[in-house]
Amino acid sequence: MKTEGGAEVLPFYVVCDESASMSGESIAAVNAGIVELFRALNEDPVVDAKARVGIITFNDQASVLMPLTQLSQITQFPGCVRSDEVSGYSSVFRLLKSQIESDVLGLEMQGFQVLRPVVFFMSCGKPKFEDWYSFWEELTEKKSRFRPHIVSWGAPGADSSIIAKVATPTSVGEGKKQSFAFLAQDGVNPGDAIREIMKPRISSMIDSANY
Repeated sequence: MKTEGGAEVLPFYVVCDESASMSGESIAAVNAGIVELFRALNEDPVVDAKARVGIITFNDQASVLMPLTQLSQITQFPGCVRSDEVSGYSSVFRLLKSQIESDVLGLEMQGFQVLRPVVFFMSCGKPKFEDWYSFWEELTEKKSRFRPHIVSWGAPGADSSIIAKVATPTSVGEGKKQSFAFLAQDGVNPGDAIREIMKPRISSMIDSANY
């Protein structure tokens, strides 16, 4: 539901893999990527006014590290910490689905016009053997008004097919759509991916993100 005259907000979720597969180099890249992401988004006052950023972490289980917050109100960025657990995608896609629904409804109750959520997914790309894709399909169901855009980034050694499978088609203008999936082994770090995707496209993503 859109509130007449309500200000627009864009829910933006950073999802971080904290499993044992994330080497020291990988988790450091993820944490650096979070800082770079927030910096890139915060450079645009229009984006700061619209965006609400949250962080979700996962290994075998998923949890909310930081609830949706306006960038200018964040004084310290919480970091991700590698664990000894396996990487389970089912839990994080299940949490994302429930969290996005709850956040969107909560923002609407506050009188905001909520734009289509965006997820920046950073992972080792080596989930445990399970039917995680069915949970991804539920999260990204086309008929659902809560479905997010997902951009994915794979840490060093990530399975490229898995990382590509997580990403969803995103509008790039003139009626065209493209999925954005990046790999560290191709020389792309989270900061590079963020600069390539978010800074030049954030305005168009906001313009085209309405339900």
